[in-house]
Amino acid sequence: MMEKATFDDLIRLKLRKDEQKEKPVEILVESLGKNLVFMSPTRDQQLDFIGEVRKAGDINNSYAAYRKLVYDCCPMLHDTKLHEKLGIVDPYDSVDVLFSPVEVMEIGDDIADAFMSAAKDIKNS
Repeated sequence: MMEKATFDDLIRLKLRKDEQKEKPVEILVESLGKNLVFMSPTRDQQLDFIGEVRKAGDINNSYAAYRKLVYDCCPMLHDTKLHEKLGIVDPYDSVDVLFSPVEVMEIGDDIADAFMSAAKDIKNS
């Protein structure tokens, strides 16, 4: 039989969850041959991503969800100087200019895996 949670367990869970939010993760980008730093998606970003992927219906809509997640979680992609150098108006287009569709999906999966595994670590500690 499972042990009942205590008030202190809930407080520890909240503190560990807060710690994980602030920890960036480095993800290898194959075409770059280097790691890029990604931040934890916010709760709203996580829910948007999950919702968009679940209702996607086709690869184009799935890709759009992954593209948004990759952009939103990578502070370097938000640099307006980068947008100017790339000649783009919509900042999300930086993802398309820099990465192949397959790579966007792989990076998105790595982001999801990294932060989901962090949530599992919290649950299991």
